[in-house]
Amino acid sequence: MKRITMGLGVLLATLAAPAAAMTFMTVEYVCPVGGERFSASTMGSGTAFGHFLDGRAHGAIQSPWPLVECPGNGFLLFRETFGKAELEALGAYVQSDDYQRLRTTETSYWRLAQLLRVIDAPAAEQAGALQRASWQASPAQYPRYVAAASAAFARQCPDGETARDGQWLYCQMLLGEWERRLSRFEPARARFNALLPQVAALVTGPDRERVARQYAAEIAQQLELIDAGDSRSTMAVDANAPAAAAAGPAPGSAADAVSAADASASPVEMVAGTTADAASMAADAAAEAAREANADALAGEGDR
Repeated sequence: MKRITMGLGVLLATLAAPAAAMTFMTVEYVCPVGGERFSASTMGSGTAFGHFLDGRAHGAIQSPWPLVECPGNGFLLFRETFGKAELEALGAYVQSDDYQRLRTTETSYWRLAQLLRVIDAPAAEQAGALQRASWQASPAQYPRYVAAASAAFARQCPDGETARDGQWLYCQMLLGEWERRLSRFEPARARFNALLPQVAALVTGPDRERVARQYAAEIAQQLELIDAGDSRSTMAVDANAPAAAAAGPAPGSAADAVSAADASASPVEMVAGTTADAASMAADAAAEAAREANADALAGEGDR
């Protein structure tokens, strides 16, 4: 079984591959709840070339990473090992009518969030599962899923938090994205306007300039979308793409905000945050690795 990291760390190992690839393999499993033996087609690798503003990867990959499900009872294999008390609690819940009803109405990551709740997993890990559930949601499910994910993330990065860092910034950017997607344009505008001047001070790490540039570009992109009243799912700009760098900043565009952020960053140490499940072209791998590190720390880690 693969590890579930609440950022998609496995992507970074594939960035240097010469061609896009998504591979599957048949794997034999034993269900931890009930002992059922079964085989399942399991994604073994994938390659992402970019990400959406909510962190979902784009490319030759399934995002979120597909979970393996026990065919009989619907248990989701999200860790390799469980404690005795955890198995007892999970077994009782999986056999319940409530969970069996969820199998017919809800996505796999929404059900994962419920399983994590049953074993009292870290709140950040539950939040990460809800974020991924929003990527799977139907139009009818989306407002409910986003409301749950937003509430979970808001507890991780309160608006009035004084100890701010790259993780807090990434978390706040997700909250603003979800506000925009639900057409709550004025709260989203206020949030992003407040975040943009903080990027330089909140981003640090070995590739801080690239990461800060990308964060600033995404925030500026969000403000442009808000001005246009656009609530659609949108690919994030790539502020570090060679073509974008060669073209230079375009007046009135997101690149202006990037340049301003770089200029204001000169006297301060800038920081690295990461987007969950985000990867860029191979040239940007180091920046994306830094961004991923903060998303993983924010969202927690389990085993796939």
